Amino acid sequence: MRPERTFWEKATAIHVFCAQGSFRGGDRYARHWHDVRRLDAAGFADSAARDRALAFAVAEHKSIFFAESMPDGAPVDYRAAVTGALDLAPSGDTRKTLAEDYQRMVEDGLLLDDAEPFDVLLQRCQALALKVNAAALGAA
Repeated sequence: MRPERTFWEKATAIHVFCAQGSFRGGDRYARHWHDVRRLDAAGFADSAARDRALAFAVAEHKSIFFAESMPDGAPVDYRAAVTGALDLAPSGDTRKTLAEDYQRMVEDGLLLDDAEPFDVLLQRCQALALKVNAAALGAA
């Protein structure tokens, strides 16, 4: 899979987590935040943000094969994640849950030696979302 597609797959999964406040599949989901940051550091987030066809293809695919619901029962809007409303930083109890998962992964050595402190990771993810959203809105 192309790194740009990997970026969009992970970014949309993060977007759903932020919207729902939970993650299907148990624990070790903090890896997605770690991975999107590494993809960004390698320049792939920029190229993914420019590839509008790929962004829409991932959103469409996920809408069909990974349909999720919001707590109120409304469907998760994957298209919003690729058209300027991407959310990569949860808040409240959701943020606390993610921080705990991230810490367990760090302690278990799963993120190797390049795991930054959680607050730094989330700050960088917020900045990344702003950059990707700006690219999406500029392409509209």
